Amino acid sequence: MRLRLQNKKAFTIIEIVVSIMVFSVFIMAVMYLYSRSSDSFRITAWKQERAAQSDIFWAQARKALEEATNRLEFSTDILNPTLTESPRPVKIHPDPSSAPNGNILAWNVSRTIYDMASSNHTSEHSIYSIARQNRRLVINGGGGRAPVLDDVVAIEFIVSSVIKTANNAEEIVAGINADAIGTLLEISLTLAPPDGYIARDLKVPMSHKFRLNVAPFSDSAPTY
Repeated sequence: MRLRLQNKKAFTIIEIVVSIMVFSVFIMAVMYLYSRSSDSFRITAWKQERAAQSDIFWAQARKALEEATNRLEFSTDILNPTLTESPRPVKIHPDPSSAPNGNILAWNVSRTIYDMASSNHTSEHSIYSIARQNRRLVINGGGGRAPVLDDVVAIEFIVSSVIKTANNAEEIVAGINADAIGTLLEISLTLAPPDGYIARDLKVPMSHKFRLNVAPFSDSAPTY
């Protein structure tokens, strides 16, 4: 009787090791691409969130800052009302980036409400401020929900004073001037993603300029 031997194909250990290595490289490449895609999505979502926040924050900041006034109070004499004005300069922190948590700006807004039916009027006074809470800025005052801006890592104020010249014209001088009748204020911020984002070096600068009809004043703890 003759036995017929059949050839059986089998994998060698080297072939198995090479296959495992190739498969591992493939899995690592897929995981890396997934991680990059996930990080890219997170950064995009972060930018969109900060953009939405900044639109509301700057709109409210502009409205409140450009309404800044000294304290204005009308007398109760209906027939012959008089206006009393008390200085309320915008108080500006000299180094807001290094400031601890708390106000970095504070100002007053006075409004007069007229009642034409009774020929009466009342004065309302509101105190506004921009406060720092770690990486968050908050606009306080005016009622309602306080606008916030998150992930602020650097803050700079550039201040110019508006003064009147001898011929009653306006002149703008850099810095804070004791004779100022108004203020030009530029607020520059830098935003950065929080820890855990792959784009750790990403910086988003933003800057806005405001004209205030009150004088500037340097104060390391701005408040009223």
